Amino acid sequence: MLTGMEITLAVLSLLGTAVFAASGALIAAEQRFDLIGATFLSVAAGLGGGTLVDILVGAQVRWLTAPEPLWTALLSGIVVFEATRFGAPPRQTLVWADAAGLALFTATGIQRLTPIDFDPAVTVFLTTIGAAGGGIVRDVMANRSPLVFSGEIYVTASLLGALVYYVLNLMGGGDVWPLAAALVLTFAVRAAGIVFAIRLPPGGIGQS
Repeated sequence: MLTGMEITLAVLSLLGTAVFAASGALIAAEQRFDLIGATFLSVAAGLGGGTLVDILVGAQVRWLTAPEPLWTALLSGIVVFEATRFGAPPRQTLVWADAAGLALFTATGIQRLTPIDFDPAVTVFLTTIGAAGGGIVRDVMANRSPLVFSGEIYVTASLLGALVYYVLNLMGGGDVWPLAAALVLTFAVRAAGIVFAIRLPPGGIGQS
């Protein structure tokens, strides 16, 4: 029988999958994909990050044996894509959906990876790959510049959320508070970047 925490994590993970899949459907609608293309992009966005992490850690890709995430991504993508036929969503819907997905996948990802005996830096980095990976796959497939490379406060938000979870967990914070803190902090930092248009300074070699 599943514990309360296991049920909570499963629900949050499915919610993150649904939100990222919805973001894929919104991009597909913007770029006038057909339904098949939109569905494919939605599934890639919803499952891409978690699949990549499973492969990197040598684990069974979870949705191959427990297909609930796949069905969630399919349903979310189709519903959102079809809904756009009746009217365009508010302008910032995509950005906020992406922020919610980032926060959900950061919190659930770090909780799942922390018990594995990795170096702390590896655990945090893998968490950000899982949290941001779906968005990267989505943007690359849609021929867009990924937010990760645009200077926006994106991966930084996930890194901070994962770090606060790890620290609170080491301090004996149990399961609930570190999870909640990672979720809230990731979303809050990403939201601040959106609302106040905060960007990291670009690098590059100066030209003479």
